[in-house]
Amino acid sequence: MKNRVVALAVNAMLWIAYFQLSRILFFVYQGFTAGYHPLPFLMESAWHGLIMDASMAAYLMVLPSILIMFTYDKWLWYFRFLTVYHTIVIFFVTLIVVADLPVFQAWKFRLDTTPLHYLTQPSEAYASASASPLLFLFLLFVFLVTALFWVFIKANQFSLRKFERANPFAILLSFSLLTGLLIIPIRGGWHTAPMNQSMVYYSHDHFANQLAVNAPWNFFSSVVHNTGSTTNPFATMSQAKADSLTNRMLPTGTLFTQHLKADSATNVVLIIWESLTAKVVAPLGGLSGITPNLTKLSEEGILFTNLYASGDRSDKGLVAILSGYPSQPITSIIKYPRKTISLPSLPKSFKANNYHTSFYYGGETEFANMKSYLLQQGFDRIVDKYSFTPKQMNSKWGAHDHVVFDRLLKDLEKEKSPFFSTIFTLSSHEPYEVPVKTAIPGNNSEQKFLNSHQYTDESLFNFITAAKRRKWWNNSLVIIIADHGHPLPRLNTSRISEFHIPMLWLGGALKHGGFRYTKVASQTDLANTLLAQLGNDTKDYQFGVDLFNDTRTPFAYFSFNNGFGFIGSKRSLVYDNVGKMMIESIGSPAYTDIELGQAYLQNSFGDYLKR
Repeated sequence: MKNRVVALAVNAMLWIAYFQLSRILFFVYQGFTAGYHPLPFLMESAWHGLIMDASMAAYLMVLPSILIMFTYDKWLWYFRFLTVYHTIVIFFVTLIVVADLPVFQAWKFRLDTTPLHYLTQPSEAYASASASPLLFLFLLFVFLVTALFWVFIKANQFSLRKFERANPFAILLSFSLLTGLLIIPIRGGWHTAPMNQSMVYYSHDHFANQLAVNAPWNFFSSVVHNTGSTTNPFATMSQAKADSLTNRMLPTGTLFTQHLKADSATNVVLIIWESLTAKVVAPLGGLSGITPNLTKLSEEGILFTNLYASGDRSDKGLVAILSGYPSQPITSIIKYPRKTISLPSLPKSFKANNYHTSFYYGGETEFANMKSYLLQQGFDRIVDKYSFTPKQMNSKWGAHDHVVFDRLLKDLEKEKSPFFSTIFTLSSHEPYEVPVKTAIPGNNSEQKFLNSHQYTDESLFNFITAAKRRKWWNNSLVIIIADHGHPLPRLNTSRISEFHIPMLWLGGALKHGGFRYTKVASQTDLANTLLAQLGNDTKDYQFGVDLFNDTRTPFAYFSFNNGFGFIGSKRSLVYDNVGKMMIESIGSPAYTDIELGQAYLQNSFGDYLKR
């Protein structure tokens, strides 16, 4: 039994060693354009990429681990299987490793399925490939395949000689358990989030993060998620018509009302509140008594009462808020670092104006690939779960909200002005665990959901109260907004109400308070509105508008799994892309309203495909 375990371990270690070798090869090949990086840089990337190497190796070991269960009395057949298996796998893995070299050099992203689309156009494929040293790459491929095959054959010959007869039941039980344990390295450990690129991203340097990525893992992940597709499934009209309708909704005028004091050094604190649905905010028609402090604070600032989330998940909301970029119905752009690196964002814009930037989150920033996005957008400091002690956390997600607020308050005391700091709460995410006595009686999901919001409401209020006593408050703007809405509490069956969220502007930087903005607005409008108020350029934020620009036509767009919603001043609808029908409406929307939503979807998804 022991010798069989050793044989599998040797195979796994050989794969990991090969992946590390391919990383060195990638580093050397890119040296003509990235040669300024010292050797310690390579070692650091290799260390961070090891977890993804182990994940890919574990995938490749699943089939050998299953079939070794049946070698209790004969194993020559198993050696023949490994020979064929490794011949096939080595060929394809090495093909990816070698093809990845010129792809990154030309396009600056690791190989995915995008180049496969050139195969339908041979002349363009040849033109693209002709710039690469094809002979060298071919010889490198042959050498690597031959050398790796020889190493595996020799290792397996040596290992299988030591096999002995075993008890069929014992070997079946043992290796069933061992195969099951492969899920741990496949997922990247015990993290809440499964393996993704964020787990190996560790630097603000794009090349450093790309070097840490395992090329075969990245390619096969792309195959599974079909990231290389260039066909827009939501193209329902001519592009000229879609552009015309979209441009009508997104004016680019510069006339707007100024709500901030004239101060180029205005600090900004952005508070993203997990699942803060309008249904728990009394001034927005929600339940009373759930967020009483938010209600109280709304009298001091600008409360946006008719705002809608762009998507239905945190990963989509984060990009909508920070990049002003709409959500996608059938995917999420944050999953694909090669796309998100091209997005504009508030931290990028603020850094360009000499702001100090930071991001606070009590959970794993690897979750939903957030970390890769945050690093790409240039946050100077990222504080997450690993900055807190186990006593400060709940059982699943991470540090409690009041703990993270306290850390933010402490750090801002030392932060140089001007600063842009973002905090993303998590206590109101299921399982809704909070470190205080239950205020809402009952133990079902809805009651716990309401209780968690009351806790975050109290934590937020304590933070704001303490912040008002700090010197930075007088020239600071605090923005509170939800990442998305929520089906709970079940006050009605309207899909539109699930996307209705609040936004509140507070702080000493405001000219006035006690103002309510009642026009229809979208989460994706925040970036344009904030930057315009601070006198910064907004041309890169193409899918949002300045809410204080009086020339805009009020509207909001949101998407969900294969559907979208379009909210106008007097008419609203929810449209099913699969059934091609309106499934909810308010105020008798016309066909032209559907076309406006379809045009926005066609253009926003088309932009996503091009990135």
